[in-house]
Amino acid sequence: MLAYRTAIIPSPNKVPNAAMTTPLVRVIEDDTLIRSQFARLDGARGFAVATFGAAGDFLKDCDDHRPGCLVIDLVLPDMSGIDLLKELAQRGCKLPVVFMSGMAKVSEAVKAIQLGSIDFLEKPFAMAQMVDAVQKAVALDRQRREASHGRDEIRRRFASLTPRETEVMDLIVQGAANKGVAARLGLSSKTVEAHRANVMRKTRANSLAELVRMHIAAKE
Repeated sequence: MLAYRTAIIPSPNKVPNAAMTTPLVRVIEDDTLIRSQFARLDGARGFAVATFGAAGDFLKDCDDHRPGCLVIDLVLPDMSGIDLLKELAQRGCKLPVVFMSGMAKVSEAVKAIQLGSIDFLEKPFAMAQMVDAVQKAVALDRQRREASHGRDEIRRRFASLTPRETEVMDLIVQGAANKGVAARLGLSSKTVEAHRANVMRKTRANSLAELVRMHIAAKE
């Protein structure tokens, strides 16, 4: 039998930046053999692995700042995987989840998907199948973080606008022409043109279409 090993998630302020960029797969599973199989993947497939024997053990060190995903067994000794997923949702954890179970009902699988699980593997499964699911989950988390970073940058640019420039932008993205904006806000067309130019410069939008897309993204 493979040796059992549990990796501990270091706190963010103690982990080197290089380590923090390596995706971390958190596995919550009470079967020691399965945990040991996951532990063997640590560092071998482009991601690190941390294993936990119970939901409570994981929740003590729960940290979604580091990229990666969760692999959760549906049946755990202290709470069900569904209840753990609900708890993580309440905490605002957005890490993608891969569920696994050897005795899942269809209703439980459906509930897991509804609560945000992106995949559900039945035991016994080939580790190659699990690795594929994990890599998809990690890629999804990376995309989410990149999109979130992009939205944060857009919001910072929008925050640099004056209240009047924001009013002008809001009307422009709704399709209002300069004359319509001027009439709506009681301004001259030249003043609206100046505000519009400032909006484009400060937001770094290269076109009206791009400004509209940025405006939509900032509100997501």
